[in-house]
Amino acid sequence: MKVLVLLSGGLDSATALAWAKQYSECSAIGFDYGQAHLIELDRARRIADHFGVPFEIVALPIMPRINDVVFAGRNLVMAAVAIAEAQARGIRSIVLGCNMSDWARFPDCRPPFWRGVADAAEVYGIQVSTPLLHKTKREVVEEAQKLDVPVDLTWSCYSPRGSEPCGECLACTVRQDAITCSA
Repeated sequence: MKVLVLLSGGLDSATALAWAKQYSECSAIGFDYGQAHLIELDRARRIADHFGVPFEIVALPIMPRINDVVFAGRNLVMAAVAIAEAQARGIRSIVLGCNMSDWARFPDCRPPFWRGVADAAEVYGIQVSTPLLHKTKREVVEEAQKLDVPVDLTWSCYSPRGSEPCGECLACTVRQDAITCSA
C-alpha cells in the first residue's frame, strides 16, 4: 500500500513518517504557506532523504496568522490538498503527525476535527491516519527514539533567529521539555 505523509520537518511529522515506513511505501509532501519558519521545509527534505522517501513542496496561498503560532485553517487546507494529491496519484492513505499536546492551542489537532476530515476523505476513497493523535509530546519523543528518527534533523521553532531556534516560543519549550523528560 502506498501512503502520502504530510511532512513539515518537525518532530511529529518525522515520527509519523517513520511509523508509516514500517508498513507502507511512502512519499511525502510539505507546504509553503508563507510561514516565517520556512527552514522547516529544508529539514523536511533532509528527513525525507534520510528515510529514502520522495518529497515535494506545494506552494499554498499565504495563510493569515491568528496569533504567534496559529494560522487560520492551516490543517484543513493542508489535509484537503493532501487528499486531492493522494487521489490524483492513486494513493489510498494519508498520514499526519498531530498529537495530544497540541489539542489545547490548536483546534485543528483534536480528534473531532480529524474524524470529520477522515469522513470527508472517505468520499474520495482516501483513509486518514493520525497515529500520534492520542500521544503526548513526550510519548512522541519516545516513539521517535524507538523508530530511530533523526531528531537532530527536525525543526520545531516558530520564531527562528536565522538558522537557530529561538528556544523561547511554545514549540521550542514543549519540544525541549519532552526531550528532557524522555532522556
